[in-house]
Amino acid sequence: MKKLLFLLVFCQTIAFSQNLTFYGILPVINQTGRISQKFNYNFFASTTIDVFKSLQNNTNYPAKDLQLYIQPSIIYIASPNLNFGASYTYQRNNPITPDYTNEHRIWQQLIYSLPLANGRLTNRVRFEERFIQTNNTAPHSLATRARYQIGFNMPLQGKTLDEKEFYLNTYNEFYFSLSGTKNTTFSENWSYLGVGYNMGKMGRLELGYLSQMYVRNTAKDLRFLELTQLMWVTNFNFARKKK
Repeated sequence: MKKLLFLLVFCQTIAFSQNLTFYGILPVINQTGRISQKFNYNFFASTTIDVFKSLQNNTNYPAKDLQLYIQPSIIYIASPNLNFGASYTYQRNNPITPDYTNEHRIWQQLIYSLPLANGRLTNRVRFEERFIQTNNTAPHSLATRARYQIGFNMPLQGKTLDEKEFYLNTYNEFYFSLSGTKNTTFSENWSYLGVGYNMGKMGRLELGYLSQMYVRNTAKDLRFLELTQLMWVTNFNFARKKK
């Protein structure tokens, strides 16, 4: 009887939920450069595009660009398994429509990785200070958030990734809103699975599927973004070679 009651409550919750689901593409540029023996920089840029118009919960949603994201960062390499990073990030939601909003973000992170099987397991912890503009005329408010990402990547041919070979990349990231205006503490979850190809001097090209879950209001209604991600990854070395 208890199981039947739980099932009825669960089905009723699904029936009356106001969840939204959008399908789109996410082109990404991810470029890293070596500055010195201990320091790298990274430049990451993306735009999230909803490619289909839809009718959901009696509301029409047009196909449009949902988000512009620009993230330069500096990375300190403490050891082959440990590095620290910091960044200023700019995010613009609905970037080409009048209802745009801006977010200026500062973050600090730690990445610890270790070999596992033929690949590498990575753990990333990031703390963010977010200056959010709730609409295009409101002042910015401060919110803080913590993120934890666990990932795994491995070559698909042999023990090392060589030129003209494929690799696997996957991760899951948990988002926790700590302060400021928030709908819930556990606010987002991102899951990714992709396959990449090492093009040699041209870098790596990676194609994958990214599912983003976001708690969009205090009623705990969800927004899902189901995205095809295409990422170009490049690496440059500007450090002077020792004579």
